[in-house]
Amino acid sequence: MEPGGVALVTGAGRGLGRAVALELARRGFDVVAGARDTSVVLPSDGPGRITVERLDVTDLGTFTPPEGLRVLVNNAGYRGPYLAIEGTGLDEWRRTFETNLFGVAELTRRCLPALRATRGVVCNVASTGAFFPSPFYSVYRASKAALGVLNETLAIEVAPFGVRVIEITTGPVDTDMMRTSFSVRPADAIDDPMYAPMAERQWANRVTIEPTPVDEEARGVVDQILTDDGPLRRPAVALEAEMVERWRATTDEERLGAIRRAFGL
Repeated sequence: MEPGGVALVTGAGRGLGRAVALELARRGFDVVAGARDTSVVLPSDGPGRITVERLDVTDLGTFTPPEGLRVLVNNAGYRGPYLAIEGTGLDEWRRTFETNLFGVAELTRRCLPALRATRGVVCNVASTGAFFPSPFYSVYRASKAALGVLNETLAIEVAPFGVRVIEITTGPVDTDMMRTSFSVRPADAIDDPMYAPMAERQWANRVTIEPTPVDEEARGVVDQILTDDGPLRRPAVALEAEMVERWRATTDEERLGAIRRAFGL
């Protein structure tokens, strides 16, 4: 794909979405930066323009896609507390899936007619966290795993129309969400007496990984958007490529076994 035309990015008010919106504009796209807070400022330092518009993927209202849309980046995401399944209420499941799956599905549905007309790209931001069965991560993992299934089917359905679907398998990225993850603090389940021992052991055995700078991640995301050939699931940077390769090289039982051993189960 040659850069140019219109791109829509969700969750563009901060973090990776903001960085991707800025990078797309640097490459020559006119970007519609969707954010719940329209007071955010995204100064373009490239040839493309950036327009901030209010967009809440859980409440799309009468939203219609911008004319000439060529790229849709479904980046908006939500991750709640790190709790055991037993300690997670249905409201938390619904809140997570409303943003990470249902919002993606509905926004994509509305944008597909425009993307068919331009033979455009759907770029859905997923997570390598969905690949590994860490305790207290079930709600977020399940939402991103479901997104992966949606991506697989969508890629087949829209291929006859020249629409390309890619899934960016993000790893640790230096954003606000990363700074509140269980790599930098104990899981919330540590406050539950039944699960505190597991949460304490998880915290004691944590592996510290240097997160990818958000601008570097954004450059990798846009590189993949512009790359016509390649697999559905695409790492944006070398660290993510290593994590994806590790996942592909092991079976589900091997991964479960490794987690069991880590927790003495």
